[in-house]
Amino acid sequence: MKLTLDHTQRLNLHALLGAQRADVGSIRAIWAIQDRIALAPDEEKAVEVKREMVAGQERVVWNPALTLPAKEFEFSDPELARIRAAIETWDSYGANADRRWLEPLVEALFSAELQQ
Repeated sequence: MKLTLDHTQRLNLHALLGAQRADVGSIRAIWAIQDRIALAPDEEKAVEVKREMVAGQERVVWNPALTLPAKEFEFSDPELARIRAAIETWDSYGANADRRWLEPLVEALFSAELQQ
């Protein structure tokens, strides 16, 4: 399945996948997805990505006024299952704050299930 992700979706999905607890094999599979969707150094510079430590955890922030063109990514069925699981088990949703980047992903990833 192909997903078109903007930089906000890529950054947030990268963080969400990184928060997953899993066995070593699953972690490696997650890393492979993260490596593919990660912003390149020039993309990070374009949206002014900054990393900061908060309570021992890395937090990534960027300038929301800046944008990058969305990019298309092809995901295998097992990769999609990992992404779906990460979204389904995430318990830190902010209904308003996350809707802009999360709603298009939820619609793309779960629309087939909703139509059945």
